[in-house]
Amino acid sequence: MGRTRLVSLLVLGLLIVATIPAAAQPYGAFLVRSAGHGYVEVPASSAFDFTTGFTFEAWVAGSDAGPCTSIAGKNFTQAWWIGVCGTTFRSYIKGTSSLFDGGTVRANVFQHIAVTYDGAVRKHYVDGELVASKFESGPMTTSASAVRLNSDTAFAVSYANTLDEVRIWNVARTQDQLRSTINVPITSPQPGLVAVYHLDGGPSAVDSIGGHNGTTNGTAAYLTSAVELNCGSSTATQLCIAGSRFTVSVTWLTNGGDRGVGTVANSNSTSGVFWFFGPDNWELMLKVINACSLNNKFWAFSAATTDVHYQLIVTDVRAGVTKRYFNYLGVSAPAVTDTDAFATCP
Repeated sequence: MGRTRLVSLLVLGLLIVATIPAAAQPYGAFLVRSAGHGYVEVPASSAFDFTTGFTFEAWVAGSDAGPCTSIAGKNFTQAWWIGVCGTTFRSYIKGTSSLFDGGTVRANVFQHIAVTYDGAVRKHYVDGELVASKFESGPMTTSASAVRLNSDTAFAVSYANTLDEVRIWNVARTQDQLRSTINVPITSPQPGLVAVYHLDGGPSAVDSIGGHNGTTNGTAAYLTSAVELNCGSSTATQLCIAGSRFTVSVTWLTNGGDRGVGTVANSNSTSGVFWFFGPDNWELMLKVINACSLNNKFWAFSAATTDVHYQLIVTDVRAGVTKRYFNYLGVSAPAVTDTDAFATCP
């Protein structure tokens, strides 16, 4: 994850080469900014004026661990805003008087973040886990300002180096609902869903659900994952398997807040095992199977003996496609038998 790659990105039809930290993205393409201020602006609409039902969620990866920066907002002095200050997760829902800090958003890794409000409690989530909540009441306040992704009209400072799959709802989604779609795109209307921005490219940032299309501004552009002929060989924390075509890594989180990266305990050409807390305490096994002759897919299977939170990241480096699998705190990890994992044959 710390390596750099030369990658190509399309900026309003021009091919520009930039060097950015390698990252396994949740979905296809995503919004990037090479430097400075890059954002999407969506024209003002009453559809983005919320009262007692609100959810904002997105995948973000930022490298700025300094001053406050914007993930999205509709004028933080008057209405709602989501961002990061240092690594502290911050939101406003009623202008400047409603500041709420809660949770940590780490730099340089893709994470799913969400803010919800149901008229009684505001909640912050990171990677499907509740990290902070605040009791409050009354309707959210509104603003005539445009909505900005990766910015705010009253605080024009971009947080994310990368931003993907932004979803805005006029209902407070539950934790189970957030988790149910955390690792899959939403492509059809859902109750309460106002807008979805897949951020797959072009000067227009298309809302595929509500028609609230935005424009791409500043240094913002769109990128797909860098591709390679093969992943070379396995390392201490990353498998390279299935004909050196797939990389596999895992991050973990405990109830006490301890975080770590899974260490490879054993591996072969198609599978491997990770440990989290000690080399004699194996936690998770993963294998990738070439089933192109059966259903024209590569399959991903895993099994684990843990109830800690983990995120299993599997990437086809030749196709530049990533799948992410989650387990959550206090849940006995279920087996994964994903026979539709990668439609990237041959």
